[in-house]
Amino acid sequence: MSEVRGARSRAVRRAAPWLVLVAAAAALPLVSGDPTITYLATTAGIYVLVGTGLNLMFGYTGQVSLGQGALVAVGAYTTGILMADHDWTFWAAAPVAVAVAVGAGTLMALPAFRLSSWYIALVTLGAAMAARSLLVEFEGLTGGWSGLMGIPRPALGPWELGERDILWLVLAVNVMLFVMVRTIVGSRLGRGMMAVRDAPEMAQSVGVAPARMKLFAFACGGATAGLGGALLAVHHGLVTPDDFTLDFSILFLLVVIIGGAARLAGPVIGTLLFFALPELLTGLAEWRGLIYGAALLVLMVYAPQGVAGAWEKLRARRRSSGVPADTDTADPGIPIEAGPPRGEPLGVELIGVRKSFGGVHALRGIDLTIEPGTVHAIVGPNGSGKTTLLNVISRLLRQDEGQVILDAEDVSRAPAERLARRGVARVFQTPRLLGTSSLRDNVLLGAYTRERSGGPAIVLRLPWARREQAELAAEADRLLAGHGLAGRASEEAASLPHGEQRLLEVARALMARPRLLLMDEPAAGLTPRELESLGRLIRAIRDTGTTVVLVEHHIELVASVADVVTVLDRGRLVTSGPPQEALGDARVVEVYLGAPA
Repeated sequence: MSEVRGARSRAVRRAAPWLVLVAAAAALPLVSGDPTITYLATTAGIYVLVGTGLNLMFGYTGQVSLGQGALVAVGAYTTGILMADHDWTFWAAAPVAVAVAVGAGTLMALPAFRLSSWYIALVTLGAAMAARSLLVEFEGLTGGWSGLMGIPRPALGPWELGERDILWLVLAVNVMLFVMVRTIVGSRLGRGMMAVRDAPEMAQSVGVAPARMKLFAFACGGATAGLGGALLAVHHGLVTPDDFTLDFSILFLLVVIIGGAARLAGPVIGTLLFFALPELLTGLAEWRGLIYGAALLVLMVYAPQGVAGAWEKLRARRRSSGVPADTDTADPGIPIEAGPPRGEPLGVELIGVRKSFGGVHALRGIDLTIEPGTVHAIVGPNGSGKTTLLNVISRLLRQDEGQVILDAEDVSRAPAERLARRGVARVFQTPRLLGTSSLRDNVLLGAYTRERSGGPAIVLRLPWARREQAELAAEADRLLAGHGLAGRASEEAASLPHGEQRLLEVARALMARPRLLLMDEPAAGLTPRELESLGRLIRAIRDTGTTVVLVEHHIELVASVADVVTVLDRGRLVTSGPPQEALGDARVVEVYLGAPA
């Protein structure tokens, strides 16, 4: 009960600044009485709305878009056409505007499946330029250069909303959107977005489909832009092509970057600094470009994560300076808890697998059977093809020839995320974590395929979704405690030393309750105490019924935990058998020590 009260009090403290900000904005028109202030506050609120959607795309998913202005134009013109030309109400036209903008955003997302982020920026930039030209060309529908005039204000029965009422409507929409986005970011959806942004291969290994997640992010960005456009149309009363220039699209990206990408407060801070403040300081209009250019340069050098990111780092530094370091470590005499797998252990069969990178033959016709429920170690010198073999098994690489059979099913063409849903987990050679996320969130990412609550249930915070999230969070905390990280669950993963990052990645893999666990040099960088604990953990994982494929250079660890050892050399299988037999083979000695003189 005390933990629940503590969580509620922390939530209230976090929400307090936002409640004060919303209350101040709502009271602004009553206090000032200046219609210009009300007009600017409403416009700023609409920009925050659009920027929040772009923050989901760019900040959390890593998709750079310069086409938000075009999507706002789609929403604004759709609303204007339906209301001014067809006498629709705002409440009927706005959902249609959102749907049309979502469709346009989805079309813009299609190149994102194959292009890197900055190429996507060029594609969306082209879309923004084309949109303005189309607004002019389709004069019969859009009014051409004259635009659409006479767009009525929203009405509730006989009551037509005034300027202050529209401001309050915009504030209410922003509050609801803020709550929704905070819920998404703290859920499996948010963790999946950040995994796509930070480490796409790791995202696939935990079951995240990058294409689907990018599509979801662009759809969210399109929805907020379409709604922002609808509100902008009734706020201005008219829309013209000059409202949606290229500068308008770039504005939203700058708002997110300056305010702080991947920070909930980022769009608010960015809008206040990059739009509201210059509009209020009209006397500095001549110097605006110079001032903001210099400010942007300083910000990128000294606060690359934006104003909100710099503030968070400052607060974290102050907290850490006053709190002694947590030295909690796992007791080497107690085995770390490893939960049972989500089904029977999986076996693997490789038939004639070949993989080349240009002229380098990484795998040369590998035939190998990995029995379910065993620890199967893959060893060999550097460059022998061990990591490539794991990548082929996990489907992060597609073989040139041969077959990969998983539990009697041919998965040679299956995507990596499908194998994750079947119960395959992966520990990488170099830790791949969500660096700016907490240790708890990194471990929870491993449960991505285990969560049954859908997106609507998560966003609406339905009881069963919240109950499932609480249960998984408690399990994640137990795994962190077993790895000696119990008191640091809320710290950023990037703050951990290399050895503890390895342990955190193992904990994430165990969170998936895997039927097949692929571990690529998990002992690298570990202390002797951590190494001993790792050995016990691998045996415990096997004893619960999980198949473990272990790539490792630490021969003592291999000899102590492996049931079968396979030795590779320059892409060829040298031998495979029990540890003493395989490691004592004369060919293996020659591979490691060289031919005798």
